[in-house]
Amino acid sequence: MPLASAAPALLGTTCINQQGTIIANIPLQGGKFACQSVLKITEAGLYVIDFKNTSTIARFQHEISQESSTQQAATQGKNATDGIAPPDQALAQGSHKKQQTILLSGGLSSSADNPFMLRHGRIVSLQPGSYRLVTWLQSPYYLAAPSLVISELASYQQQSNISAATSLLLLGILLGLFSYYAILGALPGHLTERMYAIFIFGNLLFHAAALGVFNQFFHWHWFYLTGLPLLIANLAYVSFICHLLGINQFHRPRLYQLSLIASSLLIALIVLGMIFPDWMLEMSRLGIVIFLAFGLFCGLRLSAQRQIIAQLYLLTTIGFGILGMMVLNAANATQHIFSIEQLGLFAVTVHAILLAILVAYKLSRLHHEKEQLLVELQNTRSLALNDRLTGIPNRHALENKLLKLPLHGCLMFLDMDNLKHVNDQFGHEAGDMLLKLFSQILAHKLSEHGQLYRLGGDEFAILCHEDDVEWCQHQLEYTHLQLHKEGFSGVGASMGIVFAHEASDTEALLRIADKRMYENKRTRKNRKEMMQVLHP
Repeated sequence: MPLASAAPALLGTTCINQQGTIIANIPLQGGKFACQSVLKITEAGLYVIDFKNTSTIARFQHEISQESSTQQAATQGKNATDGIAPPDQALAQGSHKKQQTILLSGGLSSSADNPFMLRHGRIVSLQPGSYRLVTWLQSPYYLAAPSLVISELASYQQQSNISAATSLLLLGILLGLFSYYAILGALPGHLTERMYAIFIFGNLLFHAAALGVFNQFFHWHWFYLTGLPLLIANLAYVSFICHLLGINQFHRPRLYQLSLIASSLLIALIVLGMIFPDWMLEMSRLGIVIFLAFGLFCGLRLSAQRQIIAQLYLLTTIGFGILGMMVLNAANATQHIFSIEQLGLFAVTVHAILLAILVAYKLSRLHHEKEQLLVELQNTRSLALNDRLTGIPNRHALENKLLKLPLHGCLMFLDMDNLKHVNDQFGHEAGDMLLKLFSQILAHKLSEHGQLYRLGGDEFAILCHEDDVEWCQHQLEYTHLQLHKEGFSGVGASMGIVFAHEASDTEALLRIADKRMYENKRTRKNRKEMMQVLHP
């Protein structure tokens, strides 16, 4: 039974800094470093050398050379005491031994092509044996300490496809969220969405740069895109929190003063980052601590006041903090499918989605509250302009219409006869029924030719075109007949008519109409008395 082939291995990795001092781990503050390893290969094939933890590396170069066991032991003994030789010396040694030396370079600031999407993997063909691997690193800063790893090409290809597809999907989600909220934030009064769009855009630039998207697709090699956008995103986040939770100088002034302090600190970090660009990522990390602390404090403070938006925001922030801790722990794991940049992108995307849901929920609540206010306003306006008993427009509505009465308009004043008699004989319920019945019948018959108004008590008014006056009079007579059929005998209405051209203002119109209505009422009363005398 054949033995399974052993996997390629990196042994005895030792790193030194620019001063020649051996270090246990490469510091995140950046600099120039060299790491030497022994590369064990048991089977000929294609292999990939990459960095397990991070992709935020400005420049790197791998130097691979094969040595005999005697030469390797001698080299290891020498390195243990003298440190790793510089590149030119190593190349000279390789030339002296007449051995082939393989050089592989790359990085975010390098113009070298990447064979794998969003990764720094480099393909090398190796035969069985032991190799000396020296990796030279130069970077202003690192997001995580670079750690070398070697894999078989097929295995690495499968893993890189998964990680690249996942990263592109997450970047696409952030791009979609940014596009939507950028359009929404461009509208007046949408400051929350505007600040949220800036926050997403800063994180989108940061992660795209850190993963090598700009380097690979657009040939942009400015390394500090991996730091500056995040500083700006941190500042936008503080403003986003204030607008989301309703924090301003008039509402919750103490929290607003705290936001000014946080914003001032973040602005100072941006300035320092521009002055000392090699410390830009450290400034970004400190900025994240500042805005998370501010967000947690505001969330806790307002959640204690039972504000639903603050409570939901607090949950999203705590969730983001948990994801962040998981990302930091994952950076030390043995797996190398995802770098810390890709894991961080996942955490930021989840946080952005949760915040988008929260912003949408707030917009929904605001829309619902606005609809309720509009309904209440409409109801209030309806109550203000309509008579409660009959449901037709009231005196206030009539006065508003009279202000816009056309030159061919006509105002007709009506005063019901014998309403007091009905109230006295049959009660106010019967009188209210009479008023409602009169309003319903006459308003329905007037239709589009006139509008009926109740001025109060037994007084009504009709607005119509001067050509429709006779029509309205006929409908009033018809209403009298219908009231008689309903048992309200002896009930009618006196009318006073005035045309728009007869008066120069509203008060004069009302006064003339009222005067003519009472004249008509006296005439009707005298005629009725005469009829009673003639027909006792």
